[in-house]
Amino acid sequence: MVPIQKIMREIKLSEAVVHLFKALEKENNDVKDFLMKKFQGQPVSTKIEEKAFDYFISHSVIFAATVANRGSSVTTEFLYDGLQSPLPMDRYFLEAKAGRAAKDRLIVIEKKLPKIIEEYNNKGNVLIGNIGSGPGRDIIDVLSRYSGTSNIKAVNIDKDGKALDRGRMMATKKGVDCLIEFVEGDFLRYKPTKKFDIILLVGILCPLEIKTCVTILKMAKKLLKEGGCLIASNASKKMLKEDPFTCYVMEWGGNWKLVYKDVEEIKQIYKEAGYIWKGCFSDSYGFHIMGMGTSFSKI
Repeated sequence: MVPIQKIMREIKLSEAVVHLFKALEKENNDVKDFLMKKFQGQPVSTKIEEKAFDYFISHSVIFAATVANRGSSVTTEFLYDGLQSPLPMDRYFLEAKAGRAAKDRLIVIEKKLPKIIEEYNNKGNVLIGNIGSGPGRDIIDVLSRYSGTSNIKAVNIDKDGKALDRGRMMATKKGVDCLIEFVEGDFLRYKPTKKFDIILLVGILCPLEIKTCVTILKMAKKLLKEGGCLIASNASKKMLKEDPFTCYVMEWGGNWKLVYKDVEEIKQIYKEAGYIWKGCFSDSYGFHIMGMGTSFSKI
């Protein structure tokens, strides 16, 4: 058994990790020891690793959802809403900086997006495309502010039909179902009747290398009006630096391999894809950078 006091002397741990290790010390010392050894790059047996993996799946709904589908919006929905009686592993994901930053990303997008909408609202109707939307909670919450209007509408596009079903229920509850269209499928095959004024790409680019990100943004530009704004989130290098334990756990068990980028790399992606850089914003932790760019010309 590796004592917590020894671990804390060897490496600076966040408060959330300390709470997790203390809980695991009472419940399953083997899992606690495995986590620390694996994190520090020490050798561990395949047998112990399999036991730890099984423990994670049976003791964390967030981890189990991620393993079942690493791109599932269920994971982020848990982080947004929390859990009624979370077990230690789930409490860790909710308390960790990376978990809190995911929720804060939603908050800052919902705060920033109305300002961007207003830039286009004075030109007439505004159409927003939410690509890889999941349920589309961000768009639903924002459009609830415009429920009395009919000139601001959105299309949520996602491959996950069940996520879109949840979105339809959310939209109905918020009274904005008439403002949002839900489209099941790959955005690469989406044929819009009208191009978008604003496109959101949240959580799509995070696991992709820079060259692939450029390709995705070029494809998205085909759906965007000239002068339209594309907002795309990227996991920042600050996340890996300040919450390495969560990054390690999710990559090890959930195959959640992210490509962490800084602002200069994101600016380069936009430039190579043919956008005019409009700036960026981030969550309060600086873990998610939301780049903004206009296609060809400024409005």
